Amino acid sequence: MTLTYWIAIIAYCLAVMFVGWKFRKTSSRTQIDFWLADRKITGLRLGVSLASGWLMLGWIGFGMSQVYMFGASGLWILPIPWIILTLIIVAAVPIFRRIPSISLPQAIEKRFGSSARVFLAILSFGVFLSWTQAELFMAGTLASPFLGIPAPLVMVLLVIPILFYTWHGGFKAIVTTDMLQFVIMAAFMVILAFAGYKAATAVSDVSLGSALASASPPWSGPGEAGNMWFLGALFPVVLLIGYLPGWLLEQDLVVRMQAAPSTKEARKGAWLGVLLIGVFICLLPALAAFYALIAFPPVDGVPAEAVGPGALGIITALITTLPNWVSVFMVLGLVACQMSTIDTFSNVTAMPIAHDLVEPALKKKGVSPEKRHLSSRLISMGAIILALLCALASESLGDVYYISSGVLSACIAVPFLFAFWKKTTLAGVMTAAVLGFLGTIGGYHWEYYTIAGNYTEVLPGWMQNSYGYNYLAFGVLLSVLSIIVVSLFTKPSSPKQLASVSPESVDDYETFSASAGEW
Repeated sequence: MTLTYWIAIIAYCLAVMFVGWKFRKTSSRTQIDFWLADRKITGLRLGVSLASGWLMLGWIGFGMSQVYMFGASGLWILPIPWIILTLIIVAAVPIFRRIPSISLPQAIEKRFGSSARVFLAILSFGVFLSWTQAELFMAGTLASPFLGIPAPLVMVLLVIPILFYTWHGGFKAIVTTDMLQFVIMAAFMVILAFAGYKAATAVSDVSLGSALASASPPWSGPGEAGNMWFLGALFPVVLLIGYLPGWLLEQDLVVRMQAAPSTKEARKGAWLGVLLIGVFICLLPALAAFYALIAFPPVDGVPAEAVGPGALGIITALITTLPNWVSVFMVLGLVACQMSTIDTFSNVTAMPIAHDLVEPALKKKGVSPEKRHLSSRLISMGAIILALLCALASESLGDVYYISSGVLSACIAVPFLFAFWKKTTLAGVMTAAVLGFLGTIGGYHWEYYTIAGNYTEVLPGWMQNSYGYNYLAFGVLLSVLSIIVVSLFTKPSSPKQLASVSPESVDDYETFSASAGEW
């Protein structure tokens, strides 16, 4: 079957490269075209692209492993926060449309000055680089057994077409390839859940409900598979505080909402995202994980060999149960999922460097818009290659998703949200970003290394069940506290800076400067 897998994937790579090539003549060679597709993304394309960008097999595979390891309590780690987030996005569409800039650091600059823009751009770059690297690493790990080559070579193979169509078509090509990728990925998720169902029924002599009730998730134990509160009430609170602010203000989400031609179309896309993300990214993978718990039961508190250490191999284990012709499509789905995510995250990895650091400097020197556009394209290529190098140097996913999500919330989301508070100052923003970063990273090391062996003696009882996750909320709360305290005792913003957050909506502006990305 190896040759068949290769033929399918090469054909797919050529197809998405053709999409990028087709856009080479229609591009207006401007910043708004490269980053926002000239703000002509319809609600349908927006919703599909939003869901496609969220079909991250690194994240989804990790979330499935947590459901396998914890049972229903693992739903709090990804599926439930994602569902809550999609509903918040619908309500927040007008806020996204009020951001008078292409990037969040640029919006921060209007309120607090260039130093805040530079600092937050660097943090944003680090977060999304880590996500791009993680998804590339996951792509290589999952597809390697089917292609018969080492994972690093798989990563290189997938990067080549992404480099090609991103160079030629920018964000427009990314959104367009998302349409094709989502069709494949949606079918992938349906088949994966069905494969889990068939595998579970094949080994169970009782109803699946009864089999699940008697299952023994490795980390929660017998009879706890259906218990959503095994880790206590603080556990979901900590996760929601640590996750939601950053996820709500992900640059890729902001870009998509800004790329719609109107607030009405953006809201349509957001509602479609609720449906598609809820079904294909939250519900179906969670079902597959529960089925895997039955089909590949843990042995003595250790995940079954079929799903691998930490149950991170559930997707691969289920694919191997399928007929050969179906497995070809599923491997193609793996590639489509990962390429869709990698191109999205590499795009927003490059944006803070290209648009927030390099673009202002080039503009100040009088460099032409055409050359600035070329600079953005080159930096985008560099971001993809850098993510590849990081992925090649990786040995595991580790806790990259947890830590980076915490940093995103504490260091970027909190300062941006507080830009709407009139008393917030530059000193408060910088302090919050620094302390939020130190609090998240320091809290992680304190929980996982300093008190790892005796956390029951150090932490009060009400914090013990959420041990290993408390640092997520700690970084955010420290950021909020510091921005309030420091802002109250430092020089307030000028009236001009305060006016920068007052626009009604993107739709109320007649022109958008293609060269500067400003209203």
